Amino acid sequence: MPRSNKATGITAPSHSDVILPMQDPYMTQIIDGVKNYEFRKYCLRPAVKRIWFYRTAPHSSITHICETSQPRTRNPGDEPLVEDGLGNEEFNSRHKDWDGYDFAYKMLTVYELRHPIPLKEMREKYGIKSAPRGLVYLPRSISKVVDWKQQKLLLDRKKEELDPQQHEGCPDPRTLVEQT
Repeated sequence: MPRSNKATGITAPSHSDVILPMQDPYMTQIIDGVKNYEFRKYCLRPAVKRIWFYRTAPHSSITHICETSQPRTRNPGDEPLVEDGLGNEEFNSRHKDWDGYDFAYKMLTVYELRHPIPLKEMREKYGIKSAPRGLVYLPRSISKVVDWKQQKLLLDRKKEELDPQQHEGCPDPRTLVEQT
């Protein structure tokens, strides 16, 4: 049973869902399917299945949800990403702008919230104190009210061939070796 804060009534976060802030044009590129991986300098917990995107100003709302897979890495012996999306080639070639971005999360689906959750509602109804500036685990109070499966499906890549290089979790970052 989820823990609840008696003072606020807010339940503990879900570890299968996270909120990440996203600026335009990057969010638009995900929505349009041009960007099919989200690149991060850190590894999400293996339990994370969905990313809820908080679209920064002028939207200032959670507007989209993407199902994701376990991360792809650039370890020796790993197959490179298929270069069919924005940033994939730079990830593979270790472009200087991708320095440290060692984890690639495929956006398997893209859902648009039928009713975006504005920052004001996030604060007043769900107890989020400020606009997300980094990774935040989704409060269960949101997932109880917003059924992600009932949102508008914009893009579905789950039918694509399963990724043979998908990992069952994050490798030890000390084993990530830069190629020279």
